[in-house]
Amino acid sequence: MARKRSSNNKKPSSDIKSPRLRSRWLWAGGFALLAALFAISLLDFHPRQIPDNFTDPSLGFEPNAFGLLGVKIGQFSLYLLGGSAWLIPAFLGWRAWLYVRKVRQGGWAITIGMLLNIAAASGLLAVQNILFLDKTIYAKDPGGLLGQILYSASVRAYIGDIGTTLILGALFIGTFVLVLTPGVTSETNDEESLLQGWLDRWRSNREEKREARRLAKLARNEEKATLKQQRLEAKRLANEEKAAAKEMVAAGKAAAKGKSAKFQPEVDPEPAIPARKEQQPPPPQEPEEEEPAKKPALKDVLKIVAAEETKKARVKLPQSVGDYIFPPLDLLAPQAKPHHSNSPTEHTSNADRLQRTLKEFGVDVTMGEIHIGPVITRYEVYPAPGVRVEKISNLDKNIALGMRAQSVRILAPVPGKGCVGIEVPNMNPTPVGIREILESEDWAKSKAEIPIALGKDVSGKPIISDLTKMPHLLIAGATGAGKTVCINSIITSLLFHSSPDTLRFIMVDPKIVEMKVFNSLPHMLIPVVTDPKKVPGALKWLINEMEHRYETFAKAGVRNIAGFNGRSKPETEKTEAEKQEEEQMEISVPRDEGVLDEIPEKFPYIVCIIDELADLMMVAPADVETGIARLAQLARAAGIHLVIATQRPSVNVITGVIKANLPCRISFQVSSKIDSRTILDGPGAEQLIGRGDMLFSPPGSSKLIRSQGAFVSDEEIASIVDNLKSNGPPKFAEEVQKQIEDPEEVSFGGGEEEGDDLLPQAIEVLRSTKRASTSMLQRRLRIGYNRAARLMEELEERGVVGPENGSSPREILVDLDTM
Repeated sequence: MARKRSSNNKKPSSDIKSPRLRSRWLWAGGFALLAALFAISLLDFHPRQIPDNFTDPSLGFEPNAFGLLGVKIGQFSLYLLGGSAWLIPAFLGWRAWLYVRKVRQGGWAITIGMLLNIAAASGLLAVQNILFLDKTIYAKDPGGLLGQILYSASVRAYIGDIGTTLILGALFIGTFVLVLTPGVTSETNDEESLLQGWLDRWRSNREEKREARRLAKLARNEEKATLKQQRLEAKRLANEEKAAAKEMVAAGKAAAKGKSAKFQPEVDPEPAIPARKEQQPPPPQEPEEEEPAKKPALKDVLKIVAAEETKKARVKLPQSVGDYIFPPLDLLAPQAKPHHSNSPTEHTSNADRLQRTLKEFGVDVTMGEIHIGPVITRYEVYPAPGVRVEKISNLDKNIALGMRAQSVRILAPVPGKGCVGIEVPNMNPTPVGIREILESEDWAKSKAEIPIALGKDVSGKPIISDLTKMPHLLIAGATGAGKTVCINSIITSLLFHSSPDTLRFIMVDPKIVEMKVFNSLPHMLIPVVTDPKKVPGALKWLINEMEHRYETFAKAGVRNIAGFNGRSKPETEKTEAEKQEEEQMEISVPRDEGVLDEIPEKFPYIVCIIDELADLMMVAPADVETGIARLAQLARAAGIHLVIATQRPSVNVITGVIKANLPCRISFQVSSKIDSRTILDGPGAEQLIGRGDMLFSPPGSSKLIRSQGAFVSDEEIASIVDNLKSNGPPKFAEEVQKQIEDPEEVSFGGGEEEGDDLLPQAIEVLRSTKRASTSMLQRRLRIGYNRAARLMEELEERGVVGPENGSSPREILVDLDTM
């Protein structure tokens, strides 16, 4: 009843917060003021301040600080209570402090406790007659009038000195503890007395015990009824067996007397005997029905699936293509031996601990398979009927605590299975080397045009993806999570698969030092771009190259680069000099001059790798975003692919336009769910453990694959680059490099070409309005400000209008009617 009453009296915090706050501070201020009044009055009080006793001011007694009020307070307090009067300001200050700290006052209990404590102190002072008190200021004994009453002769006659001291001492200590230990509560809780709380707990315990006794009695009655039913069933079966035996005996006697054969079918016991015996098995079936109640051992139910061993390819990788010699796999570190410290017993123990942890939070599950990966282990659990999957997903931190793990990722549900996957990091992770993947059978059998080795999934299977099907890749993650190593593994896998004739690189490295080692690669189209201001020029050249390739595809009658490179070639052989000249013209001749009338033999794939997108967005956000968006939308069929990485996955860097055109993404560990949603459109990346642990969104699927990224060290990269130097120095395209160095030629779909198209209309606007202003062009031509400003600058370069004139229109320098 008390709980129901308290719940009915509750009000929303928004209704009572402000009045309760004001009331609390008013009470605190009032008690503090009274405490100061009593304390100063008592400190400054002396009997000579009483008007009847104050005769000679020359004695040096100054008036009380609070005047006559302070004198009266000190006089009557010391007269009535003696030395215990000093407890009054102490208790008043204590109550003010309790109001400030939002501590429950306990109603009248704390007030009565304070009064009893002061009375007990007065009695003790009267009993003990404390010697260190200044008796000159007390009209009575140190205990005051109240102490004399409590220590009167009548009281001592019944209790005695020792009894009075013990009783008063116990009363003093008990009330002092009661006053100093009030119950702590928030300002919106109901004020229930201590006694009421004890009564509620006593009633609750009594009801629980009564309910337990009732349930136990019901269980005993059910058990008795079951035993009685079993005894009756056994008795019935015994009677049936006896009757069957008697019939068998009677049938035998009848056969022995030689009865007629025509009666034998009626009394022949042979059909009846098997029938009786077929009906007897039901009694043994009862224990069979009880067998499911016996829960089998967890180790007998669990199925532990160890990580797949990577099968080495029987067919070796090609050592050379034409004059190009591939680097040997011996330059890479050998495969690391897997750690087998986690025995099946330990995994069974972890599964049991996981099941008990979920049981503590009211989640009943049945353990399924255990998949052991190189870095993490996935425990599959099947929720009981009625258990919501969201309830398990919200227990990730509690499960991590119970499993003693750094973090836990919950996959609810596992795609293709009716279970929930709980991924727990291994105590001893096994590193994944890139050599292990390049030597695998999966890599050798891969039919991808541009295969990239990313790592291994939870089951230990190599993850090999085709960059042409992605067709672009976005990589994000915090510093040190494995982002740069992932880029190096992608570059390494491409170097072991493609020659410079089939693939070229354009690398952008604002950090300057990360990709400097790749400048010596024969695959490099231009040196590594380290100046963020030159990146828009590189993107502009890629867009021009894309448009040129599409024009060539149209002439050749093909739709993409695969069809162009795989078309039937003419039988006429060309000289080596003609081939070199044609190869140089394919890349380095500007595409807007229209000098390539002949269709080239083939186009190489171009992979543009940008290591840090955030630095570029700080320098030229509009140009970089527009260039990336155009390439991501159109460059797939032209054989131009982007690999973009950033360590700051914010919406200012990974904008909506970029995300919409980069569906394939890799996320390493990030700091928050917001960053994870920015990259993957969902949570999960914040629960990764770092050091190569990643989530991969493959092409054509919304399912995230958790895997361990392939590792390649800086020493291995340096060895590969040194080995590839034997193929000769890189053949940089000078015309491409020159175009990138010239920032004046950079424009993305709204620049000089479009300005030339609208230039006659702009002149017509100036002729009709006789005003040369950017805003006028913007309104009349219905274009953006940037394009209108470029048109105005072009008119200024041609001498049509003058320079800017503040807020006034520009001066028109020529006669527009004659143009």
